[in-house]
Amino acid sequence: MNYDEIKGVWISYLELNSMSSSTETAFRNSIGAVFDNCVDLGVNTVFVHARSHGDAFYSSSLFPRTKYVGGSYDPLQIAVEEAHKRKLSIHAWINPLRGCAKSDASREKGYKIGEFIDGGTRAVLVNGYYYLNPAYDEVTKLIADGVTEIVSNYDVDGVHIDDYFYPTTNSSFDAEAFKNSGYSSLSKFRLANCDKLVSSIYKAIKNVNNTVLFSVSPQGNVQNNYSYMYADVKKWCSEPGYLDIIMPQVYFGFKHKTQAFEKCCTEWSAIALKGNVKLVIGIAASNIGQDAGGYAGAAGSEGRLEWINDKEILARQYLFSRELECYSGVCLYSYNSLFKPNLKFKAQVDAEKTALQNAFAKNGDLQ
Repeated sequence: MNYDEIKGVWISYLELNSMSSSTETAFRNSIGAVFDNCVDLGVNTVFVHARSHGDAFYSSSLFPRTKYVGGSYDPLQIAVEEAHKRKLSIHAWINPLRGCAKSDASREKGYKIGEFIDGGTRAVLVNGYYYLNPAYDEVTKLIADGVTEIVSNYDVDGVHIDDYFYPTTNSSFDAEAFKNSGYSSLSKFRLANCDKLVSSIYKAIKNVNNTVLFSVSPQGNVQNNYSYMYADVKKWCSEPGYLDIIMPQVYFGFKHKTQAFEKCCTEWSAIALKGNVKLVIGIAASNIGQDAGGYAGAAGSEGRLEWINDKEILARQYLFSRELECYSGVCLYSYNSLFKPNLKFKAQVDAEKTALQNAFAKNGDLQ
């Protein structure tokens, strides 16, 4: 169940954690209410965490059950059932390389992922969390096998990964693997490893069900994907066998000094057009009402403050995206930002939500 024009929302492990309950009925009611809110807004697709930290929000033989949802029920199965009841497309969102916190490492024992927390090669500790190292074929196989497990056992409409690729540019992360790789450039080595990771996920999906879509959500700044994440987004969009949908996180305002929304979207449209892949623009509902400096804002006060002062910015970003030559939808980050905002931003968020709802309703789905 997929739509020509995606009107999506990300629902993360944090939001699922807030619905956590010891009973299946309570969880089903909670996630059903979340999906009802999405439908009322005009959303037709939800991207729901199925693995966030080397864990499983579903029945798995490879990864331990997540600590973020209690009880003994199957959160993913319930989410799929409740989404499809409402004619919502549901995509299983995984973070392929981000593993558990150091304090949770004992939970991994007895599962395949636990074998990789072995002293700093296949899983490396970075800022208190283990990250799988894609330089190793057995790591890539585990991730692909995990995707096979999801697509084989659950009626998901898609599989989704975001921008958690390499967690650091520090050469110590994969020094041993690089030394034995034959590559002279660390950057080229890491780019090749991420190529292998993404293509393995794509192949795993299509080997089970060719109609299930694979989407990747890289950083909105194209160059950052190369300089910091080692994600060759242009290659993935232009060559077959990598992805169906590119979903850049264009979390910038119209007045951003270096990454203005229009400029950034137009750049991504040109990239997607080369490979005839679907382009879905990620929009930051989480910025509403806030001084979005740093990554999401601009150096100048005008750009930083537009998320506070300007009106109907989400609707305007949606409408601009719709005019792109290569356009297949938008996706909003995140559910709680729209439906459970900070109380001091609530009035502004509600106004933004109403404007977006009207824009969704006025502009019917693409045919």
